[in-house]
Amino acid sequence: MTTEKIDPARAAYQSREEQHWAELKSILDDGQISLAETLINYPAFVRRREMTRLLADYDLFRMIQDIPGSIAELGVFLGAGLFTWSKLLETFFPGDRSRKVFGFESGGGYQDFAPEDGDPRPWIESVVGRKQVPDGYLDRMVKLTNQDNLLPGVERCRVISGDILQTVPAFAAGNQGTRLSMIFLDVNLYKPTLAGFRALYPLLAPGGVVAMNGYGTPPWLGETAAFEHYFKEIGQPLPRVRKLSYSIRPGGYFIKE
Repeated sequence: MTTEKIDPARAAYQSREEQHWAELKSILDDGQISLAETLINYPAFVRRREMTRLLADYDLFRMIQDIPGSIAELGVFLGAGLFTWSKLLETFFPGDRSRKVFGFESGGGYQDFAPEDGDPRPWIESVVGRKQVPDGYLDRMVKLTNQDNLLPGVERCRVISGDILQTVPAFAAGNQGTRLSMIFLDVNLYKPTLAGFRALYPLLAPGGVVAMNGYGTPPWLGETAAFEHYFKEIGQPLPRVRKLSYSIRPGGYFIKE
């Protein structure tokens, strides 16, 4: 029986993570700070890394403000991206009900690695099948979020659950009149990323943005491989991929010519 070798740098990082969250929980508990007070005053409690994520999403959103179309996100998990897009659309386009957010989520976590995803390292294997979404969570959050819209209950965001290899092509086939202003890919794996490109890229309006969370971020190889495969498949040169200098997320983005 072999013992898994733990990377010292990763072990130190995990230790700092645990200490941070333990101390924050202690602060909130000792101060008897409620959930409502915590969320209303969220900048006080959110970490720098998560703040950059919000700023990155906002910068991507600014790029598509004058591009017609909805937003599609592949890989919703708990909805940090999906519900950010929904609230930004409600803030900047409250009267335009044609622009929506469509989130695609399998709910089963990381599964079904392809050869193009590379040889999963031990720390990847520790999350295969994890990142699972609790039953009923997204449905309840979508309902709650839409209830907070300018027109309460009128749909701005929607989650389409199920195998992305099936749901995304079915969505595209049934919504050929739909146009997208952004595609955000956050599935990290080759097969669902390629399915997303094949089904949704033809619906992306010129000037629209494609953001790839796992682009160029080993050991996740699949998103980059799927991106390169798709453009070779359609006989077009690879678009110029850009990076937001202050944020690790997304790994890269490009603008459709």
